[in-house]
Amino acid sequence: MARNRLSPAKKSASRARCTRRTVAVLAVLSAVASLPESIVAQRPSDTPNPPAFYAIQNVRIVPVSGSVIEDGTVVIAKGLIESVGVGVPIPPEAWVIDGSGLTVYPGLFDGMSSVGVRAPDEEDGGGPGGAGGFSFPGQGQDIAEGPEDRPATTPWTNAADLLDPESDAIERWRKGGFTSAVIVPDGGIVTGQAAIVNLAGDEREMVVKTPAALRITMDSPGGFRSFPGSLFGVISYVKQLYADAEHQARYAAAYEANPSGRERPRYDRALEPIQRSIQEGWPTILPGVEKREIRRAVKLGADVGARTVVAGAHDAYAIADELAASGVSVLVSLDWPERGRDVDPESQEALESLRRRANAPTTPARLHEAGVTWAFYSAGLASPREVIRKVNTAIENGLPREAALRAMTLGPAEIFGVADRMGSIAPGKIANLVVTDGDLLDEDTKVKMVFVDGQKFEELEAERPSEPPTVDVSGRWLLTIPTPQRTQEVTADLEMAEDGTLSGTLTSDRGESTITEGWVSGDSFRFVASTSMGGRTFEVTYMGTIEREELRGTVSFGGRFSTDFTGERPGGGV
Repeated sequence: MARNRLSPAKKSASRARCTRRTVAVLAVLSAVASLPESIVAQRPSDTPNPPAFYAIQNVRIVPVSGSVIEDGTVVIAKGLIESVGVGVPIPPEAWVIDGSGLTVYPGLFDGMSSVGVRAPDEEDGGGPGGAGGFSFPGQGQDIAEGPEDRPATTPWTNAADLLDPESDAIERWRKGGFTSAVIVPDGGIVTGQAAIVNLAGDEREMVVKTPAALRITMDSPGGFRSFPGSLFGVISYVKQLYADAEHQARYAAAYEANPSGRERPRYDRALEPIQRSIQEGWPTILPGVEKREIRRAVKLGADVGARTVVAGAHDAYAIADELAASGVSVLVSLDWPERGRDVDPESQEALESLRRRANAPTTPARLHEAGVTWAFYSAGLASPREVIRKVNTAIENGLPREAALRAMTLGPAEIFGVADRMGSIAPGKIANLVVTDGDLLDEDTKVKMVFVDGQKFEELEAERPSEPPTVDVSGRWLLTIPTPQRTQEVTADLEMAEDGTLSGTLTSDRGESTITEGWVSGDSFRFVASTSMGGRTFEVTYMGTIEREELRGTVSFGGRFSTDFTGERPGGGV
């Protein structure tokens, strides 16, 4: 009997992972053992074996699926919600938390995200070869030789297999109250299968449902010399892909019924997930921001028999009734359109662009009024705080607060078929909860604790100094960051509020990122952004001091590497 054997390189990597985990566990056990008993008792979530039962009492409960409960109790038993209400019995073994002055909500649920998803490599099926050896332009083959090449099509790729539970981004979003997300693979026309994950645990513990959807981006892999090299070509190609899948399924059924004298079906791993998505009714995510794109997505989904979910939808305000009649679901991007920072202020902006910027934030209210099944998704926004800010823009444009909360909890659960186990506070559901000191949608509200699968996380924010700022860092800065590989140049556009709160963007050859958790106190500053390196997203923290027209300090990349940096205003501040 053959045995599975690891290569020497894989054995070495496995031993290294085990060693790191053993050292980490021993460090936690040692640290906990050295604490006074009173402290350990106050912080059960820090122990290696947290309680299986919790009870949050005297707390305001917003279940989303029902009426608000004042001075109620939520009992958690072995990762599930056991009971909710006023005067419910508390098991004697439960760890009781006094929730006086606090509010408990269902954990926030991102309707589409790449949080914790690493870039696929060739072993995952995400390399340039695609399903049939197709290479992207510049990689050895510019023109596909036939439909069997299936360019930029990897429907077998599953986001659950690309999950990195140690990603800094997972912790950052959990700290902001997000407990779940629909994660998707990226890149290509058919990028692969989405998965629903909880934002804590290991790779196996985190996955709630997979596959949860099929994602199609409609992005052409190359120019006009490659196939499909235009939007029309992509649409035709997707239709042909579904037609091939249907033909394959019919022929396979006929062959199984009577194989004698028939040529057996050829294996094509690109077609099997397409067949399953139709047969099992997976949601199929199709892009559509503008009206014509939304209508195109609805029609394409209907033509191929898919259960369509339109993602983007900034122009959906204009066709909300049409969408309601079609029966499709909608994911609304919270990345509202804005005028570019570097656009010439004297330049004329197209009327359609102006109209979209003005009306896109009204889309959620119109979808709500029309009765469309819809939810929000983060669309690459940098932080939970920015998400809340964008949600409030929709509320200011007519969306009821209750509907906004639903679109971040129960709404995505309904779209992706998991409302029976998550998305609201009800007995039997997964204990994904967020406890706050105020209204969850208020920008000043603080997250006090989060429960994911019944595991408690206390979210303690880094303390901000109380001293008011003595300098104004608003404006553009050029940052110089030496690293072992090269010196990196970053443009920082900073905006400081009167109380020292710092916001803005960082731009480099890696793209643009949004500043979060920024402040200036005296002549000191600190702000956080994020960047992607090697397929992982890292939290990057800048901190230091300001002297006249110069910044000096340290930048830390996810706590793994730190270096000094300097910054100056272009032209010496002139």
